[in-house]
Amino acid sequence: MTQARALVTIDDDRIRVTTWIFDETGAETGDHVHEYDYVVVPVSGGTFAVTGPDGAVRELDQQAGAPYVGTAGTAHNVANAGRAPASFVEIELKR
Repeated sequence: MTQARALVTIDDDRIRVTTWIFDETGAETGDHVHEYDYVVVPVSGGTFAVTGPDGAVRELDQQAGAPYVGTAGTAHNVANAGRAPASFVEIELKR
C-alpha cells in the first residue's frame, strides 16, 4: 500500500497539528497508537477503512468540516477507501 503523507505544521509543548494527505485509494497512515487525545477536522471528506489491532475493519465516512474527537491510546491504521484523494487535519492535545 501507498503511505499517506503527513505534514506537521505545529508541534509545541501544547499541541501538534498534522495534515494527513491520502493521494490515492489505499493510501494509509500505517499502524499507530495515539499518545494524546485528538481532534480530527476533515478537509475533503471521504471514506476510510479503519483497522484495529485485532484486525477488525470498520468504515468511517468523514464529512468536510465536521470535526470529531479521539482518545489517547486509540490504536489503528487508517486507509483511504474512497475513489478520490482525501485529507484531514489532526490536532493532538498534549495537555
